[in-house]
Amino acid sequence: MGHVVFEGQGWIRPVYFVPLTSHTILAIVIVPLILITLRRGLAERFDKHKVIAKWTPPLWFYVRVTGVIVYWMVYQLYAPIRA
Repeated sequence: MGHVVFEGQGWIRPVYFVPLTSHTILAIVIVPLILITLRRGLAERFDKHKVIAKWTPPLWFYVRVTGVIVYWMVYQLYAPIRA
């Protein structure tokens, strides 16, 4: 795909960059969170598993949804014009 610049101007730029920033940060955080949750569940350490497992699915869902929104905004809504 290469490097694509967001083409939106005006008020839409912060609307784009807020979910992009939160998506990026949480995408980094969610990977170890998923691995820790999975490891604790498989090791049957359910007391510690429950503490972290209540946060993992909602954060994972948020990362998935914001990823789709960011993709849609860059490649569909404000798609770069190709010559």
